[in-house]
Amino acid sequence: NADFMCMGFFGRKGRKKRSKQIMASNVMEVMQRGKCSTIVMQNEEVEALPIGRPTIFVVSVSLNQAATKAFIDALRLSKPGDEIHVVYIKSYMERTESDYTDALRQKYNGIVESLQGEHNQEVLAKFGDRVARFQLVAKQMRETTSMAVCRYADEVDADFIIVGTNTMRVDRGKPFLGSVSLQICLE
Repeated sequence: NADFMCMGFFGRKGRKKRSKQIMASNVMEVMQRGKCSTIVMQNEEVEALPIGRPTIFVVSVSLNQAATKAFIDALRLSKPGDEIHVVYIKSYMERTESDYTDALRQKYNGIVESLQGEHNQEVLAKFGDRVARFQLVAKQMRETTSMAVCRYADEVDADFIIVGTNTMRVDRGKPFLGSVSLQICLE
């Protein structure tokens, strides 16, 4: 009944030299089938941890339930003064906002406003001491969505990237692997 599980990116023995495997198989298994949110730590240097300073989270979102859960996880993991950047990657060719992009903007701008106490949402107002912003990020030419999320995270010097994993993919007959969330982890 854990809320979070914390794991290392490569496993006890580190990266395998002859393997094409990018992350530990047990991490992949937990990400695919775990019943709780998983925190995967890639960096082993203690100096990289946000101790004594605000933490910067980047949350990749869409309109699915898994993305909303990722945002809520960011709130739960954050502390007062932390920054939460909620990002949606727009298509390179999208010059005007689509109905989908507009709906996403309304949803997350509403949540951010609720954090600031503007909509009488007591539960969200408890997290009002965090700095949250919704960002539409345009893809660059020949850039994938995962590359754009990681580029943005590098630009804001993020400590954590939070993604939702859509377990409903399997219910629809799709494989576990191949999702944008997985590609962000691999980037």
